[in-house]
Amino acid sequence: MVRRFALAATVLLGLVAGAVSLVSAQDVESELEAQRARLERLQQEIRQKREEAARLGRQESSVLQELRRVENEIGLTRELVTTLEDEIEQRSQQIESTTEELARAQDELAVKRQILARRLRTIYKLGSFGNFQVLLMADSFAEILGRYKYLRLVAEQDRRLLARIERLENTIRRNRSQLEEARTGLAEAREERVEQVQSLSVTERDRERALTQVKSRRSEQLEAAAALEAETRRIQSLLTTLERRRTEREELARREAEEAGRDAPAPAASTLTGDFGALDWPVDGEIVERFGRSRHPVYNTEVVNNGIDIRAARGTPVRAVEAGEVVYADFNGGYGLMIIVDHDGGDYSLYAHLDRAAVSIGQRVAKGSSIGTVGESGSLVGPKLHFEIRQGGRAVDPIGWLRRR
Repeated sequence: MVRRFALAATVLLGLVAGAVSLVSAQDVESELEAQRARLERLQQEIRQKREEAARLGRQESSVLQELRRVENEIGLTRELVTTLEDEIEQRSQQIESTTEELARAQDELAVKRQILARRLRTIYKLGSFGNFQVLLMADSFAEILGRYKYLRLVAEQDRRLLARIERLENTIRRNRSQLEEARTGLAEAREERVEQVQSLSVTERDRERALTQVKSRRSEQLEAAAALEAETRRIQSLLTTLERRRTEREELARREAEEAGRDAPAPAASTLTGDFGALDWPVDGEIVERFGRSRHPVYNTEVVNNGIDIRAARGTPVRAVEAGEVVYADFNGGYGLMIIVDHDGGDYSLYAHLDRAAVSIGQRVAKGSSIGTVGESGSLVGPKLHFEIRQGGRAVDPIGWLRRR
């Protein structure tokens, strides 16, 4: 009975220890699986864009359409490269931590084997009836019971030692397997990153060729100007829809409160209102286009700018001017990669021509947090940030809201 109990305890201890040691490995694996899912999604999007380009190639497509498609692919490829770099870093950290765990397990195994060797020598010297001799040398029955308990503890300790050695050997085998898998994954991620960087370089050259044609052809300039006006109307429509949904939610909450006999909840106050004239700039740089009507430097036509355009180096962090919720994060034609943040109370801030978006729809952002980086997607004049503030969907001059400098 004692023997069965001791054996069961040893097995239970082994299972618990094994489960604890696997927690960190499972966390890493689940994170890597999520990473691979993002990679597959991006690769699928890029394939779809290239298939779409092949179809358009069989039709008559304008240079502007080709430019927008290429810019979209550049954005996706850059996101893919960033995701691959994240995976490379995670794989490297996994290899480092697994190597350390393997070294610790091997060191402990060497010590445990030395202890086991000493125990085996002691048992060999005592012979087959060593334990009985220890019991027979006792002077009383109470001393026999004491020696029996001592021998049982020694036996349990020996069993735990053997179980620990077995677990260490299993850990070492598992670590070696994880190391091999991680090194293979790291090599594949690095190889894929090289391929995508080369593809990005080719696509960027395609963009430059298309951009040069747009700038040199009057027909393309007029088409680009018309497309930008249409995209501005789509943004207005989007903001109108967002505002309608907001007011509908507030009206529903008011009716539900009345039906339940409660006071109606107060509408959410804008996070922008209290900071008029005191908002930090979304990015440092020179204002190259101001709010209102102006002549576009490339289209050479009169256009309405619903915000301001700030020149900054590509890759410069773009920061949210106030806390809010991301309600749009996608490409939008001449605005390129664009993010819209809802600040409640009908106020919105808009950030366009981004190189990369660091947030997604539905995500809450803090004031001053990085939401993306400056780029030239949709821009015909190089890297810059297009920034707008909308109140109830209506564009207002952002200069009045930003801190003086």
